[in-house]
Amino acid sequence: MPTRFKPPIAGKLETDRRWEQGAWIFLVSLTVFFLACMILYAIYVALRLNRPGEPVQPFWLPPLFVLTTVILVAISTLLHLAVLAVRCERHADLARYMVLSFLLALSFFVIQGTALSQMIERMEQPGPAMRNLYGMTFFLVIVHALHVLGGVAGMVFVLFGIRRKAYDHERNFPVRFCAMYWHFLDVVWIIMLISFSFAAAISK
Repeated sequence: MPTRFKPPIAGKLETDRRWEQGAWIFLVSLTVFFLACMILYAIYVALRLNRPGEPVQPFWLPPLFVLTTVILVAISTLLHLAVLAVRCERHADLARYMVLSFLLALSFFVIQGTALSQMIERMEQPGPAMRNLYGMTFFLVIVHALHVLGGVAGMVFVLFGIRRKAYDHERNFPVRFCAMYWHFLDVVWIIMLISFSFAAAISK
């Protein structure tokens, strides 16, 4: 019995829908992972602060974390504009928004690295306190930065697709997923920063 013929575009759209379903499963999995990390961080802070013994070193957050937050919000905004541009097939605007997002993502690593080095310098200052809250905080910041690196790889993939003129108002899933992923990174970082700020406040 002959199989029903499917136009190439229809087949590609079905493939995009399957990829989108997988993308949502991936984001849900990452959400569970980061929620577990934040629960562990709360337990870590509670155990460190409530254990009797030597005093806890005051926890200091670098002001540069505020700047990296602004950068993440700016990237999310630009990628949202990129999605709107590709849906209207404004290809020049799409390329412009993606390039700006990529450059901001690179600046994120420079500034975040500087902030971490400042935290290390503050942690290594001589003092009587032996316990501190820096260990788990470093771990979470670095884990988030590794996921940001994955987001940059997604940007590069999209930029190559733009160069090939692979996106239009129907087929634009890579652009949409890149935006969704960076929105996720944005929300996760804001939650982490609020948690770090709370830990810093109660450690004083």
